[in-house]
Amino acid sequence: MKNNLKKSGSLLLELLIVIGVIAIVIPLVAQIVISSLNMNKWTVTNKTALDLVDEEFKAIDGVSFTKWQNIYSQIKLNSSHYYMVKSGGAWSISLGDESLTVNGLGYTRYFTISNVCRDDTSNTIITASGTPPCTTGNSDDPSTQKITVTVSWQNGTISKDYYLTRWRNQICNQTSWSGVGSGPVSCSSSVYESATNIDVSSTTSLKLQAK
Repeated sequence: MKNNLKKSGSLLLELLIVIGVIAIVIPLVAQIVISSLNMNKWTVTNKTALDLVDEEFKAIDGVSFTKWQNIYSQIKLNSSHYYMVKSGGAWSISLGDESLTVNGLGYTRYFTISNVCRDDTSNTIITASGTPPCTTGNSDDPSTQKITVTVSWQNGTISKDYYLTRWRNQICNQTSWSGVGSGPVSCSSSVYESATNIDVSSTTSLKLQAK
């Protein structure tokens, strides 16, 4: 009888130990599973946001390649948000923020445009304060634009900076010499950079004047 009681007591103790271990292990396993699921969800969401950023920049790059003025002529303020719109097989720039839904999750996408300063000596882009007005020793580069694409969602935001460079030039006809201008101009043009000792009394020709 005593042996039976001892065996029963041992079994009961073992059972209590097992229950205690289970009570400790199950919450830990559940926490690991939940964390893993959340991490996988974050990874998928983050990758989707990065894909949306890259997708937007490719469209911007295509528009700038077609015509540099499409980018350069836009307002250069951080408060001026733009997004790309495709119509009739061609991309164009629209003012504002774009709302998207991917895999049931809502995203907001936009980009901003900034002018770029370069070091006068090394010609490198100034990244610390690289937007005009440029500081002493730096100059505005009208052939380079900084594009910042931002994608945000309920629990996060991603922003990436890109630099567009005008490397393909278009041959333009000069219609007249009736004005003075600076920076990129639209074709055809009637303006030119300021100069000295130039006779512009005729709108169809330039004459060099002796000093």
